[in-house]
Amino acid sequence: MPAKTHQDILLMRWALFSVAGLILIVALYSLGITPVWARGLKEAMASVPFLLPPEAPALSPGTGFLLCMAITLALVYDLLLIRGTLRKTAVLAAFLLLLACFTPVLGLWGFFFNAIPCLLSAGSAGALAILWPSPPSCPASSRTSSRS
Repeated sequence: MPAKTHQDILLMRWALFSVAGLILIVALYSLGITPVWARGLKEAMASVPFLLPPEAPALSPGTGFLLCMAITLALVYDLLLIRGTLRKTAVLAAFLLLLACFTPVLGLWGFFFNAIPCLLSAGSAGALAILWPSPPSCPASSRTSSRS
């Protein structure tokens, strides 16, 4: 039964951390903060080297939320399966760096992508997945004695 208990704990933490990151994004959007950040980012990308036109195509808020949800769910699940705080931190940092690079790269192609909500959602959920203490593992001697 220990494997079933471990799966239940993993699933519960995955749902808890992912929902916490998504609630942050919904709260910031309902307060009107993320649209202000998106306008500021789009204005900043209108200058050299991006020269992003004001009528550049962008993701709708609904599509952006679905993208944030998929990214957050995938990242938290992967982080929960990785052992070691340093490894988890390195994976989170690399993932957030790659995600942040999507905005300028797509801006050079004439498409606006606001990665700030995805960065906040995935970053906060990933930080929770790293900082939450993992369940203690059984010592090797107790595993062998419980099998006999």
